[in-house]
Formats: sequence, structure tokens, C-alpha cells
Amino acid sequence: MRGLFYLLLLLTSMLWGGNFVAGTFLVGHASVITLTNMRWGISVICLIPLVWVKDRRLLPPKRALLPLFMMGLTGVALFNIFMFMALERTTADNVGLLSALNPVAIAVVSFFVLKERLGPKQLLGMAISLFGVVVVITQGQVERLLHLQFNTGDLFMLLAVTCWGLYSVAGKKAMQHVSPWMSTLWQGVFGVVILLPFNLSDLSVKHATGPFWVATLYVSLGATVLATVLWNLGVHHIGGTKSGMFLNFNPIFTALISFILIHEKMSLLQMVGTAVVIAGVYLFTSSATGTRRVPDFGQQANTGESTGS
Repeated sequence: MRGLFYLLLLLTSMLWGGNFVAGTFLVGHASVITLTNMRWGISVICLIPLVWVKDRRLLPPKRALLPLFMMGLTGVALFNIFMFMALERTTADNVGLLSALNPVAIAVVSFFVLKERLGPKQLLGMAISLFGVVVVITQGQVERLLHLQFNTGDLFMLLAVTCWGLYSVAGKKAMQHVSPWMSTLWQGVFGVVILLPFNLSDLSVKHATGPFWVATLYVSLGATVLATVLWNLGVHHIGGTKSGMFLNFNPIFTALISFILIHEKMSLLQMVGTAVVIAGVYLFTSSATGTRRVPDFGQQANTGESTGS
């Protein structure tokens, strides 16, 4: 059964990889916040009937409201704002490389908030996979790392990565009370509510074309509704840390889809990097012990039971 969720997370990564390609048809037609509000607004409209059919209710319980709000704040609003502020101030190379820290951010936040920790085998798998990501993003020219210049834009991207770690942990908390469908719906509602006041003076689209609307539907239905639901399913069933490892496939799928659709070149070293990522993720997810919880000794003293798993 766990293998099924790994496949769903792989599909999520493919959908998000295509998101960057689709984004090339969106930029220049509207502001960043407008595009974010459009994709999530369409997503919310589509999710309402789906959530009603799946859950027979639309309103979440009160105890889920805070983590759902945090999902909207961190995953929809702040992550997008910080990422695009980074793109305005630094290079795409830097943004791509720093985004590879998303799985690390999830693991760190999960350690402090959910008391999860990693074994040596998982740490090795994470390091191998991260190296493969660097090879893919730098197109095999790893020496390019020596020439990267870091600036305030890179700090914004680090904030975006931190937000994704917080988002994943908030999702784990929320889905203790609601389904992945409902969590996706309400993170979108809260995200749009947070962003809309900053967008009212610039809520417009310029020179919309057929490819623009096709790309809009893709990023709204494929890369937002379907991908986010699948991601939340993965986080719910196998945890944020293991799910986060599959984010390493995002640049691989971006490169592959770019090669197929817009004929960008994919080098032999990028293919080698892809194999390294796959090996690292396999090593990480095949760990016999899995992520372990750090014992909560205060709770153990109160209950007389160990909280470790």
C-alpha cells in the first residue's frame, strides 16, 4: 500500500514539474499575485463539489481551522510571495538550487515540531539525492556552484523554503481532523483571502491568448487541485519528511517536460543526475526503521508510556 502513495507522490512531482513549463505561458499577462489568486480561485470553485461528494460537508471542525489557516498562509501566500520576490532579485540558478533544500526544511521542521528524526541511512539517502538535484539543475556543470553570488533574493528564497517546511507540518496537523480534499480546499480559501486585499488594485489580465488559458487551466486543475490533493495524501499517510524527498524529482520532470514540449536540451550528465536522485530517494524510503519520533519524556513521565515508535 505504501508503494501506491510513493507513486502518487511521483505523479505529484511530475505535475509540479510541468507547472514551471506552463508558467512560461503565464508570465507577462498578469501580476504574480493575480496569477496566484486566479489559480487558487479556480481551484477552490472546482474543489467545492468534490469535497461535498467525498466528505458530505464543506465546513471543517474548529480544531482544524488554525492548521488550515497556516497552510494557506505558508503554502499559498507566503511561499509564492517570497519565491517571486527572490526571482526579482536573484538568478533562476540560485532559486533552483535553494529550492532543492525543501526536503531538508521539511525534515528540520518535522524534527522540532513533530519530534521526527532521521536515521543514518536516511541522511545518506537525502545527501545523495540532493547531490543528484544539483547535477540536474546545474546541467552537470557542478563547478557553477563556485560562481554563484548570493544576495537578498537568496534570503527571500530561503524564507520560501522555510515556509514550505512549515506548510508540510501544518498539513500533517490539519489532516488529523480533515481529509486531504478538505485541507486543499481550505488552504486555498485562506490563501486567497490573505492575498486578495493586496491584489485589488491590480486584478487584471493583459493580452490573454489561447495558450495562456490552457496553461491557466493546467496550473489550476493539474498542478494545484490534483497535485496538492496527492501531496496531502502522501503527507497524511507516509509523513512530511518522506514525502518531501519526492520534491527532488521536480527539476527532473521540469527538464524532461521542457525537452519534450519546448525542445530544450537534456544532457547526459543531467540523466546521470536523475539516476543519482532516484538512488537517493530509494535509499531514503527503503529505510527499515523509517522516520522515528523523538521520545517526549515529559509526556512519558505523565502517562508512564513511551511515545517512540
